Amino acid sequence: MRFLALLLLFLTMQQLSRAGGIRGRITTKNGESLPYAGIAVKGTSNGTMANEEGEYEFSLAPGNYEIIFQYLGFKSISRTITVGNDFTEVNVEMEEQALSLQEATIGKGKEDPAYTIMRRAIAKARFHQLQVRGYTAKVYSRSTGVATKIPFLLQKRLKKEGVQQGKAILNESVAEIKYRRPNNYSQRIISTRNSLDNSIPSPNEYILASLYSPEIAGTISPLSPKSFAYYKFEYEGYFEERGEIVNKIRVIPKAYGEGVFKGSLFILEDRWAIHSYDLQTTTSGLNISAKQIFSPVQGVWIPVNQQFKLNGSYLGFAGEFRYLVSLTYEKLDVDPGLREDIVIADHKKDNAPKVKGGKDLENLIQAQKEFSTKNFRKLTKQYEKQQKKEQKEQLGNDRLVRQDSIVIDSMANKRDTTYWQALRPIPLTKSEVSSYVSQDSIKVVKDSLRVKTKPDSTHFKPIHLLLGNTYALGNRNSFYFKSPFLSISYNSVEGNAINFITEWQKRWEKSSYMSVRPLVRYSFGRKRLYGNLETNVGGRNWNLGLSGGEMASQINNRDPIPPLPNSVAARFFDRSLMKVYQKQFGHIQYSLRNIGDVLSLNASLDFEHRKELFNQESARPIIFWSQFGFTPNRPINRELDNTGFEDHNAWIFDATATLRPWRRYLIRNGEKRYLRSRGPAFSVNYKSGLGFLGDSDYSMLQGTIRQDLSLGPRSNLEYLVNGGGFLSTKTMYFPDYQHFMGNEFFFQYVYPPDQFRMLPYYLYSTSKWFFQTHLTWTMQHFLLTRIQSLRVTGISETLQLHYLRVPTMRNYSEAVYGIDNIMRIVRLEAVAQFHGSHFQGMGWRVGASFRFGR
Repeated sequence: MRFLALLLLFLTMQQLSRAGGIRGRITTKNGESLPYAGIAVKGTSNGTMANEEGEYEFSLAPGNYEIIFQYLGFKSISRTITVGNDFTEVNVEMEEQALSLQEATIGKGKEDPAYTIMRRAIAKARFHQLQVRGYTAKVYSRSTGVATKIPFLLQKRLKKEGVQQGKAILNESVAEIKYRRPNNYSQRIISTRNSLDNSIPSPNEYILASLYSPEIAGTISPLSPKSFAYYKFEYEGYFEERGEIVNKIRVIPKAYGEGVFKGSLFILEDRWAIHSYDLQTTTSGLNISAKQIFSPVQGVWIPVNQQFKLNGSYLGFAGEFRYLVSLTYEKLDVDPGLREDIVIADHKKDNAPKVKGGKDLENLIQAQKEFSTKNFRKLTKQYEKQQKKEQKEQLGNDRLVRQDSIVIDSMANKRDTTYWQALRPIPLTKSEVSSYVSQDSIKVVKDSLRVKTKPDSTHFKPIHLLLGNTYALGNRNSFYFKSPFLSISYNSVEGNAINFITEWQKRWEKSSYMSVRPLVRYSFGRKRLYGNLETNVGGRNWNLGLSGGEMASQINNRDPIPPLPNSVAARFFDRSLMKVYQKQFGHIQYSLRNIGDVLSLNASLDFEHRKELFNQESARPIIFWSQFGFTPNRPINRELDNTGFEDHNAWIFDATATLRPWRRYLIRNGEKRYLRSRGPAFSVNYKSGLGFLGDSDYSMLQGTIRQDLSLGPRSNLEYLVNGGGFLSTKTMYFPDYQHFMGNEFFFQYVYPPDQFRMLPYYLYSTSKWFFQTHLTWTMQHFLLTRIQSLRVTGISETLQLHYLRVPTMRNYSEAVYGIDNIMRIVRLEAVAQFHGSHFQGMGWRVGASFRFGR
């Protein structure tokens, strides 16, 4: 048996040593390299790409081939080549593609001919997607990252990890992808190799998407049915290739920024299919460039290689990342009913026969050879709807959007250098080879020091006291420790206080977990030690939580003011905003999620022994302000003259049901992943103080409607409507009132959807009825964002309306204008406050564009 294995290994190595093909360099007439040029066997998807230096290596079995060399903007070259057992050097010089303009008379009238071409291409976009019923492809991808700027203080540390300015970071992978219409993908990662043990930005959303789709990762495609609302098009000419006329269309966004492309799109005449494209866009301040070349296989033009480039800067870092993707289709299933031999007439310029209803698209194509752009797009939609209906009948579910699976081969990251040299279709450049050599050297050094050095994830270090840390304990156990120095806060009741927080977590199976989280808090002002213990156990669709202890808690249990802004306000602005009371409590909560994919239920029972607290006599700010001053810990309320309360017990029952009727999901490796709902979510909440157990005796019912609407690539509308009232109020204390998410300080970094900007925290709290609505419109083409140089940095503008109606304030409202994502971290807002129609004043708010802390 051992002899047989050795014999097979010898024969395999002998076969590899005999492998032949072609190699060489692709340049311009002036000898300049043409990076990432495409090389393919004519009529097949078998191909590869040149590297950044224009060098290529294409392994082929012995035989005769017609090889096509392609590069955007240059004439394609065809060479007939005989391949033996060795590699043959084939160097290619390419010349720029000249465009002809004599075909610019397409259609009638003064309209740019690009528009009639685009109307035809848009009409057939979904048709071209539906042509391919399925495929199996081998995909080679390579990502190369180069840091062009690293902050000085981090250069030394990152150098030890192999990250240096101007030095390439490399990642390669080979995968097998299987696709079935309409949206089922399975991937098997065959091999992967990294020159650095970290991840870099990935354009996977662009790689797996198609320009024929209306949107790609939130960016409107030029072939979207609504593209004319976002783009202008210019006809730049045509050229001939492989017997086809290729039209070059310039894509011009009406307002360049996130959500739109700019660049060039090449469309095949009569087929109205994509030949290639060279497009750019931007997202979150990053510039993205995408190039893709299509090739005819079984009569269908499909993508065979792709290039992506990302560059940008953030917080002192700057870098550039390149991605190469080469696809070889091993099995291609083309729908025989969707043939190309049809004529698409522009409904705005040409007369086309009317389509009679009652037939499906395949039969119509057989019976009729000419369609208008408008009718053909409509028919394609009907065909797609029929396909989805058939899928629903097979799966029994219309909420499933996509089904994926990703399997990683057990040998994926264990392949040696010899394997990669034989498999890699795109040669490495000198800098990429250097990256692997350097990282191997760093790994050797790390391995030699591994005994002396202890990793942060498993060993305590003094620096963790300052920064905190998460420790991996093995067997899917982890232990989290939050730095107490990051948990120091100040309020007028407790004085300075410090938290000691840890959390142990255990996971098993796919989604089961258990956690225990103790919190110990010491108040220097009260000279008191207290805390709580919280534990959770659950799975993907359920959770049981238990907690108990003693804490000084905010009167509004939703914590409208976080500790950091309150500490800043108290110490430096002479304002005591946080109002707290002492509670000894026990809490049990049970949640069920995704019942029938649309319903979630949550129920909880709380016991609280409540005690009123007062400001410390020694409480004082560091900086005194004449117009401010610490206010008592007993809030002012228009409905209740005295918000103080005696010691008492409260038993509170709370139940919430949330319905998301339009919810959809995808399945990845057998697990559901829910997508953002296209429709509103409806919630009903019932809350009751159980008078037969404690002192509080009341009941309250409220409802909420919430939705996050996408209005386009740069526009988003979020709204929340909430209202309700108390059904009974036999015995109530101020903590039982309905409170609202107010704010009275200029610094803010937590933004729940029902957050007011200038509403006093407790002035309008009520025990009767209430109604509030919140509207936030985010856009990138309003005032400042009309300036392209500002828009491409990633900033956005918001218009907000916040409204409250309660018995003591019939019409409270705020109108807000905001600028978000300044330098990707800062938010600025101007707030106008109104009581009814009476203007009360202006306020300014500054905060973070993201939430931080744990």
